[in-house]
Amino acid sequence: MADENKTLEGTWIEEEEGGALFPGLDGSPLFEGPDILSPWRIQESEMAKKVDAIVQDDKLDEPAKIDAIAKVRGWFLGPTEIVYDFLAGEMDAEEAAAKLVAPIDETYTSADRGRAYYHGIGGMGNQLKSHSPEKALELWGTEEGWLLPNLPRFPDDESNDESDDGSDDESDYNTTEGQLWELWYGILHAAKRIPWTDTAQQERLISLVQAINARPDPPPPSPMTKSLQGNWIWQDGKVWSTLSMLGPSAREMWNEGCGCGAGWTIPEQHAWTNINAFVARLVSSGTDTGFELYGSWALMNALEDRHKDKELHSRAPAIMQATVHITVASVWLRIAGRYMWSLRTEGGGISPDLKVDLNAREKKLPWYGYYIHVGEARHCMARWDFWKRRFEQESENQDLPEEVRELARGSAEIIKGFFEEL
Repeated sequence: MADENKTLEGTWIEEEEGGALFPGLDGSPLFEGPDILSPWRIQESEMAKKVDAIVQDDKLDEPAKIDAIAKVRGWFLGPTEIVYDFLAGEMDAEEAAAKLVAPIDETYTSADRGRAYYHGIGGMGNQLKSHSPEKALELWGTEEGWLLPNLPRFPDDESNDESDDGSDDESDYNTTEGQLWELWYGILHAAKRIPWTDTAQQERLISLVQAINARPDPPPPSPMTKSLQGNWIWQDGKVWSTLSMLGPSAREMWNEGCGCGAGWTIPEQHAWTNINAFVARLVSSGTDTGFELYGSWALMNALEDRHKDKELHSRAPAIMQATVHITVASVWLRIAGRYMWSLRTEGGGISPDLKVDLNAREKKLPWYGYYIHVGEARHCMARWDFWKRRFEQESENQDLPEEVRELARGSAEIIKGFFEEL
């Protein structure tokens, strides 16, 4: 029986907390009762109701709906006030970047306001035994020198409340890593709110990332102890020049795609398409070409995966899944397709003249599996040819909306143009 037809009625009652079902006084577990929804299905149903209410709220524009859905779904979020002010034209990219990085620079240079020194003494005891007292003092300093600092309180940060022993609980906000997570979460969430067709605003947000990238790396802590030298945050002395933590932050937010951390409502479909467009622009602009892999994922999801109705992680009709994935893949090709094409190869053990069966999916594809993520096979010419023909095939799929068929047709033409340039 489909989940939507399941009921909590009859002689079965629902426990007030936890959502479990038990037989009523006149019921018995020996007899057939209603289909039982697991607690997580009940939670999923309640969340869907809240999201649907947001979607139906005519007082909210789409960016506001995306913000509200993010809170219901528990998406990764970070501070956005400065980012939104920048996007509204209230400051230029350099000023916004300076404001965003200033607290992180301070935390970095102060070794997480002294906490990193304190935590570094965890390995000091063993080191003291391995060196002479003079050498140990040179490498580590005195244990008394690295006491747990009394950090400032952040009223909005509940995790930084004082514990029973009178000391402050550690908060991610007090660490360089934690602040970097929040910085990029804020920027990436802002990207979800900008339509992928709004090139001007998307590129304005790209300019902010570029301005951050151009900032000087903060000075290292002083003294630079042995423990700090072994901590990846301070190991190479680079933060902004490498856009530190942007990659991991984006990877976490890729768990918020439709069918994973997000549903299939129109605002959620648009949010997923928008953030893909933004990351594609990071690639095409040369800001961070490492995200090209995400483009390969998008084309794989659209053209190589077999979409099934209401799978565990894709509780939507297969045609809806195809609609979203083909749209996202087409966006990638339009924005970053030329860079992706520049990585093509005739290697990988797959003949460039191979014509793969258009009905082949997933494990039936010669590049499927380990080599889809690394190695030459991921960029093989046979795969590009397959993508072109699959887009042509989807452009004739009458089950797809006309605008999606048109996107597929345009994507096939883009790849065809690449081949004609050879």
